[in-house]
Amino acid sequence: MSASSEPARIHSLDGLRGVASVVVLVLHVAMMLELWGPGAPYSLIPGTPAVIVFFVLSGVVLSIGPLSRLRAGRPYDWIAYYPRRVVRLCVPLFAAVALGVVAGYVAWRIGSTGRSATAIDFAGGAQRVTHDVLMQFDVVFNVSDDARTLLGTPLSRVNSPVWSMCWELWFSLTLPLAIACLARVRRERLTAAALFAGIFVSHWCGYFPLRLCLTFWLGVLLARHLDELSRARLTPAVEVGCLVLALCVVELAQANAAGLLGPVDALLGAALATLMNAACAALVVLAVTDGLVRRALSVRPVRFLGTVSFSLYLTHAVVVGGLEALLPRLGVVSPLAQSVVALAASLVFAVAFWRVVERPSIGLSHRVGVAAARPAGE
Repeated sequence: MSASSEPARIHSLDGLRGVASVVVLVLHVAMMLELWGPGAPYSLIPGTPAVIVFFVLSGVVLSIGPLSRLRAGRPYDWIAYYPRRVVRLCVPLFAAVALGVVAGYVAWRIGSTGRSATAIDFAGGAQRVTHDVLMQFDVVFNVSDDARTLLGTPLSRVNSPVWSMCWELWFSLTLPLAIACLARVRRERLTAAALFAGIFVSHWCGYFPLRLCLTFWLGVLLARHLDELSRARLTPAVEVGCLVLALCVVELAQANAAGLLGPVDALLGAALATLMNAACAALVVLAVTDGLVRRALSVRPVRFLGTVSFSLYLTHAVVVGGLEALLPRLGVVSPLAQSVVALAASLVFAVAFWRVVERPSIGLSHRVGVAAARPAGE
């Protein structure tokens, strides 16, 4: 595909990704450093919905190129796509995991009992350590929902946010299936209802792979209508009302997850969680439509957060975990002071990681994709 045929980049989606990454950062800083004391309802900070937004965004962004080609009656080069996408994801991911392994070892040596220090049995001998280290790099089969693996065992990762990258990789590899299934559907409302029904069943029965996969598919469905959505205009009052409503639904679901609503029937809980998924998709829609939200997300500082969002997401837990052990030894014991330092350090480290690791990996992925591309006319 020539440069001129590439779909235009939607800057507001970059901005939304940046905002979502900062929300995850704030959650982990507050929770790991116990900013409001032990036992505070930290889950009211919508970190999980932010990850859902990431998944919907991935479904949208990865589908733009294939759908554009399909509408033009031209084939999409999946042979070039696969190595390009794997390199794009896995080079920064594996670098961040390696940092987590080193940080986990240091944390273990100084006596920490946190997740990063205990995810690998450093005292278990070479055989055990090798097994545990290799498990940290397993982003295909060691899947989880940020709490437990598919087999029900507790999540054990030196770099906890890596859990979501398993699903990013799985969706990336199965994107042709999603495109084939959703690109030509005619009854889109029925299809959307079916997707949400699957998400509801997943929340109700606890089989998390179903809802995580279908969340990406929601993004593919939205990608079919990007042109129409980008031209749609809402009045400021309607747009603000939709934004407030979506955020209120997110917080209601988070309050239920934190147990703040008291005993809730399983069906009602699943319904609230499903509405949260719908609200996250609605936030992506608001980021695309022509209005206040799109303009706010398109300003340069917010777009820059989007540029480094992947690096920030991959590295912030390692940085915060290290500061959690280091700052008290330096006499910084106030949770508020620790949190300010952790927020600033995480952003600075993310920029450095983007420059040193992620940006070169983007260039490498493009070269790999070009090398794997089929000859013209084939």
